[in-house]
Amino acid sequence: MLTEKPRIPIRSILLYGLWPGFIKVRLYRLKGYRIGKGVSIGLGSVICGDHVEVGDHTSIGFLTIIRGKKIRLGPYVQIGSMTFLDTPHLEIGEGTKINEQVFVGGLQSPDSRFIVGRNCLIMQMSFINPAQSIVIGDDSGIGGHCLLFGHSSFLNQFDGYAADFAPIEIGNSVGLAWRVFVLPGTKIGDGTMVGANSLVSGTIPPSSMAVGFPARIVGKPPVFPRKVSHEEKVEMFRNIVAELVRFLVGSGLECQKDGDLYVIRKPNGRWRRPKNWRMQVTDADPREAAKSLGPSQPDVFLSLWEIPVDLRDSLTAKNIVWIDVARKEQPRISNDLGEEVLEFLKRYGVRTLRYPRL
Repeated sequence: MLTEKPRIPIRSILLYGLWPGFIKVRLYRLKGYRIGKGVSIGLGSVICGDHVEVGDHTSIGFLTIIRGKKIRLGPYVQIGSMTFLDTPHLEIGEGTKINEQVFVGGLQSPDSRFIVGRNCLIMQMSFINPAQSIVIGDDSGIGGHCLLFGHSSFLNQFDGYAADFAPIEIGNSVGLAWRVFVLPGTKIGDGTMVGANSLVSGTIPPSSMAVGFPARIVGKPPVFPRKVSHEEKVEMFRNIVAELVRFLVGSGLECQKDGDLYVIRKPNGRWRRPKNWRMQVTDADPREAAKSLGPSQPDVFLSLWEIPVDLRDSLTAKNIVWIDVARKEQPRISNDLGEEVLEFLKRYGVRTLRYPRL
């Protein structure tokens, strides 16, 4: 065939895939790829493209194939092992995570696009076919075993059967539960949830809950999503902090509370010196909480409410990782305790973007 290409890029795997990651990065830079700092590419994984850009601190697991004409992976992207991304135009936003064994490919055209926003999550075993284009907004999640198809053609159109090719648009802060099937031409509005085992087609309005086969609207404003009062948010926040402390203690760490300051300590190891980590937590005015910081600066400053820009800058200058739950933002610096807290907050749907945004 004139347009046939190998299903698996064996030549690239043999030339590049078997090298250690740090050598592979250097080889790709020599090839003209723009590879950022701290990039990790696992054994057997390859990137094949005409124009390739990989942002800082992006990681790719082992035996993963990324192929296309134009490939752009933002900073802090995570792509799991044995994932196959094969589309002419691929763009993945900062902080997005694609789990293991996700397949993007199938029947496509030269201008097919797969674009994923920032801070998204695509879970394992999902099959995505951008026959034309699939665009996913920021902070959206695709559950495991989901099917997103840009075409629905198999039987002969001349015999009266449908042959549909259409783009798919998924908005910001959308959640698809496990095993959702999205048909070509679907548009899902911002802030919408789709229940498990649903078949979605047509247009789903913003801030809705859709379930069923086919999916039907079962919740919409003002009932869904429900309004959360100031007092409820404070109670939720305190419960989450308490759960975080229990999690850390259950994981073998020691935790002491002194007012709004938590001191976390890892017990002595044979080869490792103990280290105290400090976390300041506030559900009141962050400015007032910052004034009470003692001579021993915290490593993490966790605030339920918005942290003003000047306070953010001040904390960052002191290498304090601040976490703004209200605006879902964090600084571009990090430490071990900060990463632990941020990962725990994801359990409750709080995923933060790095500030300032690039």
